[in-house]
Amino acid sequence: MNDSDKKLGLNIAITRRDVLNGMGAMVAGAIVGGHSVTHAADVAAGNSLAMPVRQPYYPPALMGMRGSHAGSFEVAHQVARYGRKDWGEINPDDDIYDLIVVGAGISGLAAAHFHQKLNPNAKILLIDNHDDFGGHAKRNEFTVNGKKLIGYGGSQTLQEPSGYSDIVKTLLNDLGIDIKRFDKAYDQQFYKRNGLRGGIHFNKKDWGVDCIVPFDLGT
Repeated sequence: MNDSDKKLGLNIAITRRDVLNGMGAMVAGAIVGGHSVTHAADVAAGNSLAMPVRQPYYPPALMGMRGSHAGSFEVAHQVARYGRKDWGEINPDDDIYDLIVVGAGISGLAAAHFHQKLNPNAKILLIDNHDDFGGHAKRNEFTVNGKKLIGYGGSQTLQEPSGYSDIVKTLLNDLGIDIKRFDKAYDQQFYKRNGLRGGIHFNKKDWGVDCIVPFDLGT
């Protein structure tokens, strides 16, 4: 184990109870060996909170309002509101991971990516309270008249790529993302050409006057 691993705390033993205690249900993406990401079944704190996995289970195609995975917030409420500490018996688990990442958003995924880049055979577990990985930038898929349409979830733009750090640029390059294509793929004059602007509303009760202060949208 090198100094970098020690700084990350990889030399500290983490028990299964440390991981599961206080978390009733979670979605886990396991990156094992290569770059495959698999869905792990929900883990519940007690049978009353167990959520069966429906088939086919494909989060990008799910509809409706979705936030924290069903079961996770109920457990959090039991901890915060009622101080629950008894989560039942923890079943022995012989699985050993080289790295466990809590949070499967862009930061967690990047951490797993860079760790696996340095350790190709590493067994990595990502834990998240949502039903899909990606955090704010979820992938949304729709099928319209037999044609698949892909939505970008919350990842509307690559914000100010010219100021990205070398680490971020390395990640984008590893993933095969060419940020130069953004210049042609995005109509940067659309808002200005169509006279569209943004605005912030100030109400009279709090600010003394009812008004909207306009501002130009990014181009």
